[in-house]
Amino acid sequence: MRLDALSRMFDPATRSRLAQLARPGMRCLDVGAGLGRISGWLAEVCAEVIALDVDTRLLTNLPKVFPTVRVVEADVTGDLGLGTFDLVHCRLVLMHLRNREEVLRRLVDLVAPGGWLVLGEAFEAPVVTGPPDSPFCRMMDKHWRGLERSIGTDGKWGLRYPELLRQAGLVDVGVEMYQPSVTSTSAAGEFFQLNFQHLRGRVVADGLLDDETVDAALEAMRSPDFSELGMGLLTAWAHKPR
Repeated sequence: MRLDALSRMFDPATRSRLAQLARPGMRCLDVGAGLGRISGWLAEVCAEVIALDVDTRLLTNLPKVFPTVRVVEADVTGDLGLGTFDLVHCRLVLMHLRNREEVLRRLVDLVAPGGWLVLGEAFEAPVVTGPPDSPFCRMMDKHWRGLERSIGTDGKWGLRYPELLRQAGLVDVGVEMYQPSVTSTSAAGEFFQLNFQHLRGRVVADGLLDDETVDAALEAMRSPDFSELGMGLLTAWAHKPR
């Protein structure tokens, strides 16, 4: 399952950052909660967590395990009517939205004075170790071009967060990059094998790559000797003054 692999790929970095900010008594909002693992982790620390997603079918059992979690099915681009929060976390959402700057302003408004906003976005790999014309690197590039063409994804959107957060009046702005290793057995490797298979039909139909190149990329990734860097996770955080 791609979402499971993606979660295992990026959750350690997200938890590490949130651990620096989450405190007992906080009211938290997890936007784009997905499988609910970050919402559940926040529930172990904070007083109340709202897990928000446009599709909550994967979150049905979350409140049974974590009674302080409330699941809300809603679109973050609309009016949520949920009040404000001491901590707002949003990962891998805004980069896919065409009205991302408007949604960012909505998220800032959801942060209570004295609270924190934490944003995470996947980022086009700034560093790879293999030749750029290798099947893996070519497939990775077309993965981004295909998302950009089909839904408007911006793989470099996260780079703007420090500037945008300061413009929004937030302070104590920080940013960091996490770039996990892609191997035949890593969560990142599992995700990209599944994702390349998922995208095969689209990139071939659009003339971005041929089947032979996709097959070569997948075969390379299955090798025990394969080791490469895939997309990174850029996380930015900032504090709203009281």
